[in-house]
Amino acid sequence: MGSCLALLSTKLIWRWNFSKKKSIISYWIEKCGDKKTWTVVQIGANDGKTKDLLYTSILRNDKWKVLFVEPVPYLFEKLKTHYPDSPRFFFENAAINNGTRQDFYWVDKKAKYILGNLPEWYDQLGSFDKSHISKHLNGILDPFIVSKSIQGITLETLFQKHGIRQIDLLRIDCEGHDWKILSQLNLSKFKPSLILLEIKHLNREELNATRLFLINNYRVYQFEGDFVCFSNAAHDQLSKKDIKYLLDFHSIHTLKTSIGT
Repeated sequence: MGSCLALLSTKLIWRWNFSKKKSIISYWIEKCGDKKTWTVVQIGANDGKTKDLLYTSILRNDKWKVLFVEPVPYLFEKLKTHYPDSPRFFFENAAINNGTRQDFYWVDKKAKYILGNLPEWYDQLGSFDKSHISKHLNGILDPFIVSKSIQGITLETLFQKHGIRQIDLLRIDCEGHDWKILSQLNLSKFKPSLILLEIKHLNREELNATRLFLINNYRVYQFEGDFVCFSNAAHDQLSKKDIKYLLDFHSIHTLKTSIGT
């Protein structure tokens, strides 16, 4: 009984935190200048809706062009059903790596029905690293881990395939592979106004590499397990009140005060 209550409590906290985070992310999207014709790239899109920070904004901004990338087959199929058939949406069932064939691991959807009462994020654990899944929930997902050898794709090849010539909003949520993907971004060619990057699974070395990669072109703030990164140009458009809010908010830190710590 106690473990069930603890899991319920965790779910309630998760829902509250997500709602709070989503409203804050939506606010910063609204503050990033002219976003009427943004091009959005979402890597690690999952099913595109469940606990998705961008879902509402994508539907509301009907001039946005969006490229969704998701490697897990059954999640990819769900992803396509959550968005209307429209020429502004592009879908890629792939994983970003150095372009080589590699084993990719995820949790079989049967786990939800057999184990029951799993956290809502259980199916978001797809990774090139099997141990990344095993370390969650005391290993109870191990019997349900499945894998497939997939042909990876580089970021450059992905953009060429879909004719991406500019990116205004880049979201990367790839369970510890986030820095490896970001490091492929050619900042001399693409400089998104806003980058939302999951960092909670990065080790210290990867976190510092991420900071150094961004420091000259972005002002970076941390909100819980994500970096919210404004290009210098987008940051200059923020009001003094907004910047003060970013600096004062208890779970957000500027890159320049946290680098090397």
